Amino acid sequence: VSKLAEFKMLTGINVQIVTYPEQQLREREVIDVSTGAGAYDVIAIDSVFIPEFAKAGWITPLEPYLDPSYNVEDISAFVRGLLSYEGKIYAGPVYSEATQLMYRKDLFEQAGLQPPQTMEEYEEYAKKFTNPPDLFGVAMRGLRGNGMNIYIWSEWLWSYGGKYFDENWNPVFNSPEGVLATENYAKLLQNYGPPGVATFGWDDVQNAFTSGKVAMIIDATNFYTRIEDPTKSAIAGKIGYAVVPAGPAGRFPGNYSLGFAISAVGAKTDQEKGAAAEFIKWATSQDIELSKALQANIISVTRDSVFNDPAFQAKFGGDWLTSTVESFRITNPGYRPLIEEWREIGDRLGIAVENVIAGIQPAKEALDEAAAYAAEVLVRTGKLKK
Repeated sequence: VSKLAEFKMLTGINVQIVTYPEQQLREREVIDVSTGAGAYDVIAIDSVFIPEFAKAGWITPLEPYLDPSYNVEDISAFVRGLLSYEGKIYAGPVYSEATQLMYRKDLFEQAGLQPPQTMEEYEEYAKKFTNPPDLFGVAMRGLRGNGMNIYIWSEWLWSYGGKYFDENWNPVFNSPEGVLATENYAKLLQNYGPPGVATFGWDDVQNAFTSGKVAMIIDATNFYTRIEDPTKSAIAGKIGYAVVPAGPAGRFPGNYSLGFAISAVGAKTDQEKGAAAEFIKWATSQDIELSKALQANIISVTRDSVFNDPAFQAKFGGDWLTSTVESFRITNPGYRPLIEEWREIGDRLGIAVENVIAGIQPAKEALDEAAAYAAEVLVRTGKLKK
């Protein structure tokens, strides 16, 4: 925002920024585009909603407006995947993250341990460090939601050999692999998590960790600047970072991105679309991203060149950078399904996983119910044939 005067000087285009609380953003945008109000030329859009907005015709493909100087190939491969629909890029990336393991390096050194490489070691170390009420082995998201518990739980699903759908769009996350993954995820939190963990969101996980009450967490790479801030964290300088542990099927770090897209409802004319695209290209350029990181400690990097920049490496180098770059390299854009029905399905699945963690339902029953619901949604939209 502080650089908008620079953009006006370069292009002559005036920009007015309208902000909403995170929990209201999607609702406000859906109302704007679905009613045809068109108050905004550019909208900030969560990567998991790109398919829904693109299929509805609410956003315009960005690709025709991109020139070689924008250097699309510099954007991390998984981010390009997240912000695309049917092979076309719809948004310029403002933010991206993967998930990683964050652990108390001081406690691990005292115990003579290296960060866990497997799910078995992760559970073993969680048990070892759990000593209520002073210390708990792990904290992870339990709170229902496609972007809450499902964001982290999906790692268990893939790592245990499960998947969301078969080739015909039948939900299969209730397979034996999915059930085992869910049982193990729930067991970790039930046995080694702090009180109330069944309803922990990302902020609760972060706060439990920075209070010094938790030995290990798996969550977003962008936690780094907050958990290392000595004014906010009791454990700043005592944290190690590593790629997430591997299950029987491998390592599957999660991912997420936020992008700027051209509103097809707000930017109707070619001139309006062109102006919107110019802003997106400028706001998501390498220069702006590097400036945000170096001047404002905003490390939600989306471009490989920024990770490789000597000034960035000098400021943020170490095991956080090493594990983040590797997590970006191996994460898959389809970690959460890139389909327009995802929000509805993911939120219902989140209820199932929360119920298992809270001990309300056994995993098989909860997942079977969520799978039946997902099948109904996919039949309704025509993806799944009866």
